[in-house]
Amino acid sequence: MTEKLTVCLVGPKKGGKSSLLASLVDCVAQSAFGYSPRLRPALQPISQAEFAAGPADLRRADFFAAEKGDYERLKQEFSDGGVATDTLNTYEYYFRLSVNGEAPPEIVTRGPWLLEIVDSAGEIAAPPDGAEVAILNDVKAKLARQMLEADALVMVLPLVRLDDSAWMGALARLIDRLALAREKKIKRLVVVFSQYERLFTRLGPSAFTYACDPAVALHVLRKSLRSAQWLSRLRALDAVGVSVRYTVCSAYGFVKRFQNPNMDPHQPGERRFRRAGLEGARVHSEYWRPFLTAEPILYAALGLDSAFTFSHAQIDAIEEEIQATAILA
Repeated sequence: MTEKLTVCLVGPKKGGKSSLLASLVDCVAQSAFGYSPRLRPALQPISQAEFAAGPADLRRADFFAAEKGDYERLKQEFSDGGVATDTLNTYEYYFRLSVNGEAPPEIVTRGPWLLEIVDSAGEIAAPPDGAEVAILNDVKAKLARQMLEADALVMVLPLVRLDDSAWMGALARLIDRLALAREKKIKRLVVVFSQYERLFTRLGPSAFTYACDPAVALHVLRKSLRSAQWLSRLRALDAVGVSVRYTVCSAYGFVKRFQNPNMDPHQPGERRFRRAGLEGARVHSEYWRPFLTAEPILYAALGLDSAFTFSHAQIDAIEEEIQATAILA
């Protein structure tokens, strides 16, 4: 059996949606997620033709597809420092997901999965309040239709810019409209806080150790959500049968072997560490370890919790947050 799913990425401009997407395949390949290594998921980019093809077509629809597709271009843009997604359209990327290890039988029997992931400029769904952004009405209508027809929604918010309230009003209104929309198909919603590595810049080689502790992530989420006025709106979605989860991620991640946050201060803009003079595939693989960017997509597709996906019950639970407060104070 093959199941087809559509996942929409939404969030403010420069929130990290495209970076999450660009690092997704590498995150799965490196098992840089909070799921058990015995799950052994595999994620492969495919063409739109293969996504649309019926089971009887096998992979003939993709037989003559060019190797360098839209997803490869997105990855290259991410490697070059990133390019803001334009407002002229929404952009669809296609993947085949399979689970090759241990998973509950009710999940295994549904796979493999063909995923359509929709990316769009942040100004379309969450424009800054008071800003005049010229966006074609048909682009707005297309994204609205894709969100209502999506099986899951992944909301990407920049963890270090949560005090930027310019887009908070638009985000709250978007959640309200989604909760009230009778025609929505959404079954799961994941709120992912990006740029997680920036909380650990002063910890040097200890950064990765603390980042890998789910108790630290839960503390960060509780602290970040404490003043989030839109949290109650997400609880309303939870109450009508939409499974809501919270997690953290970092597309830049942490440096292999050295374990520090992977942001090179010696290069212009925001770039990952690389060895001087190195060329080819090793430029992007020698030091780079993305962190949990596969988490929201795997949960959106499988509905299976990891050590880093937290429900409202976990967010609300009164527990001692051991060491986390001292670490991140």
